[in-house]
Amino acid sequence: MTLKETRSTCPYCGVGCGVVIESQGDQITGVRGDPDHPANFGRLCTKGSTLHLTATQAVTRQTRLLQPMQRAQRGDAPHPSRGTRRWTTPARSSPASSRRTGPTPWVSTSAASC
Repeated sequence: MTLKETRSTCPYCGVGCGVVIESQGDQITGVRGDPDHPANFGRLCTKGSTLHLTATQAVTRQTRLLQPMQRAQRGDAPHPSRGTRRWTTPARSSPASSRRTGPTPWVSTSAASC
C-alpha cells in the first residue's frame, strides 16, 4: 500500500492548526504540522502532535460513533436515532425542563479543547 497525505485541521481547540495526516489504506499512521498553514506554520501543541494515537484501530473500533444515537431515558441503552427525531426531542423536552428546573441554558457541542 502507498502512503497517502491529507491536509486537514486539528480538532482539539479553536485555533484551527493545519495538520498533514499520513495514512496507509484506512489506517492513520502519523500526523505532523502543516508548514504552509498560517495558523501554526508547521508547529503543533502536545495534543495535536499525538493526534494519530487517538486513531489506532483498537480505539476507533471501540469508541467511534458511526451514526447518531439516543437514549429514551437516563440509564437506558442507546439506540440509533433517525430522521428529524434527534432534533425535535430536545426541543420538545426543553419547556418541561424549564418548568421543572427554571430557565437554564443548554448547549450541545462536538468539539474538544486543549
